[in-house]
Amino acid sequence: MEPTTAKQFLITRVIEEAQAEQVHLTAVEIKMLYFTEAQPMTPDMVQAVTEFEGRDLSEEYEDKIVALLKSARNRDLAQSQSYREMWTEAVAALEHEDHYILVMVYSAFPEHRKSLLPAPPVRDYVIYVVIGIAVVLAIVGISVSKH
Repeated sequence: MEPTTAKQFLITRVIEEAQAEQVHLTAVEIKMLYFTEAQPMTPDMVQAVTEFEGRDLSEEYEDKIVALLKSARNRDLAQSQSYREMWTEAVAALEHEDHYILVMVYSAFPEHRKSLLPAPPVRDYVIYVVIGIAVVLAIVGISVSKH
């Protein structure tokens, strides 16, 4: 799934779930679902971000979107398990990009966050151990040479 399609999928699911649950989303709240620092902001996005930040509603907003994301995915999975793959693909398509909606996605579905931090290769551990041993030997060497 392409990142643009993935983001639109998630946003559509949030908006449709808000409608189904009769949860009001303001125009600014909807606009913030599209926010990313990776792309230049259009004048209307700058205005939305300014208004959003001016009201300092980020925690309340994020909680609302997290709840909608969870409900939307649960509703989708109750209809068909094929939605599971769509949700997973959508998150995976965005995971290497900087989108505000991912903050809420990772809060709603922490299991997806793991894929962001791949385990370091064994080579990294070996380097850390060698550096640690070198530091200890240097400290021992300095203390021995002072006596």
